Amino acid sequence: MEALHTTMAALMEHFNKKMAEFQNELQTQKESTTPTTISSLESNFKVFQKFVNIALTSLQQQMELLTRQQDQMEMRSRRKMLLFHGIPESQRESVSQVISKIIVEKLDISDFSADQIDQSRRLGLFKKEKSRPILVKFRDLEMRNEVWYSKTKLKGCGITVSEFLTAVRHEAFLAARQHFGIKKCWTHDGVVIITGTDGTRHRITSMSEINKLVNSSQSLAAEASSNQSTSTCSTVPASRAKRVKK
Repeated sequence: MEALHTTMAALMEHFNKKMAEFQNELQTQKESTTPTTISSLESNFKVFQKFVNIALTSLQQQMELLTRQQDQMEMRSRRKMLLFHGIPESQRESVSQVISKIIVEKLDISDFSADQIDQSRRLGLFKKEKSRPILVKFRDLEMRNEVWYSKTKLKGCGITVSEFLTAVRHEAFLAARQHFGIKKCWTHDGVVIITGTDGTRHRITSMSEINKLVNSSQSLAAEASSNQSTSTCSTVPASRAKRVKK
């Protein structure tokens, strides 16, 4: 996928360079040839420009489709996974046992055992000043969901649970929280849920969708502000002329 992105970027650079050369040639011809030749050259340039735009648009759409498909496949492979944050770290710990203890004692899932964990490990490099998050893959999707829906019981203990999002969705989630606020954004089954300014819930999986939603919100806000300003102006009574004594 990275190679496809690189190829497309190189292709766009090549097309832009060729169009710039075409425009320079057109300008030169305008200064040295007859109007008939100039007209023909302009016509050829417009045809070439249209072809390039169609080609680039088609390539971009194919790239976006491939990116979405890859992201969906990767997210599907993570559906049994959860990330645990804020758990103190020790050098000789058994990560599975640590997670099992938290699930049993803090989430009140008494029938849980380490056998229900398929894989578990710390992510990233060890740092004394900060505990690394723990990635847990459960054997059963039902148990994963039970743990996920019980996460509110961790409130106040310093431990949090999040979904293991792909890089694309994680970037979209961070951007959504920054623009709409933390309380109006969350994730569910790998999808970013956003409560818009009008109260409508939106399901987002990429930055392009975030940008569209942000632009739409800004347009609605500007329109509302304009309508309010017009309404205020129309309700302000006209000032009375001062009476002059004779």
